[in-house]
Amino acid sequence: MGLRVAVERTGQIPDDGSDQDVKKRYSEVLSGHLAREVSSRLRELGFRGVRPVGDEKGEREFQGGLGPKRVDVSSSDERHGLILAVSIKTICFAPFGKNLRNRFADLCTEAVSLHLRFPYSVICGLFALPIAADRDHTNGRALSTFRRAVRLFGTITGRSEYTDPSEKFEDVTLMLFEPVQLGSQATQGPRLVSATDGRELTEAEYFERIRQIHNRRYPHAPVGESLED
Repeated sequence: MGLRVAVERTGQIPDDGSDQDVKKRYSEVLSGHLAREVSSRLRELGFRGVRPVGDEKGEREFQGGLGPKRVDVSSSDERHGLILAVSIKTICFAPFGKNLRNRFADLCTEAVSLHLRFPYSVICGLFALPIAADRDHTNGRALSTFRRAVRLFGTITGRSEYTDPSEKFEDVTLMLFEPVQLGSQATQGPRLVSATDGRELTEAEYFERIRQIHNRRYPHAPVGESLED
């Protein structure tokens, strides 16, 4: 299991010339599979009240500071409300840079809305792009869309204290994946790059980072360790 499985289960990526609704459907299916894989890994680490569960469809809705907000992956309970959220965004088709600023704005709005209502909550972002987004250099642009995205999201990650700006995330990590092509499966697993420091992470390191961020925020209720450790 893992993030590679989520990509493979999504199936063959449509051609760039496919209808927009076909492309949109692919992106939605990929986001759903990623959400279920992330949720499963968080439960394995010991997070409680994590959704989605199994093949459950749809996000969970919370009342944010700016109104209702659907959350892709969430950990919550009746006592604390929203404890942890992972917002999953994708750009799957060229031109990859076209909607980058819009996705950035969407994420900022999500962070603001959720942190206003739940200032102690750990809000994370997982932003997925295909490997082609790291190859779209042009003569007038030195950085690929993927590298520009790492730099851009680095400006809204690293919220270490509950009093830090609400538009920041506790963590934003970018995922570079190889889509399934006609007649072939992906030959390599996704690469994860932290927007905080640009460091490449293994899947185990990525989920451990989320656990550590949570435990620093909630030292009275650590996940995966006892208070005596």
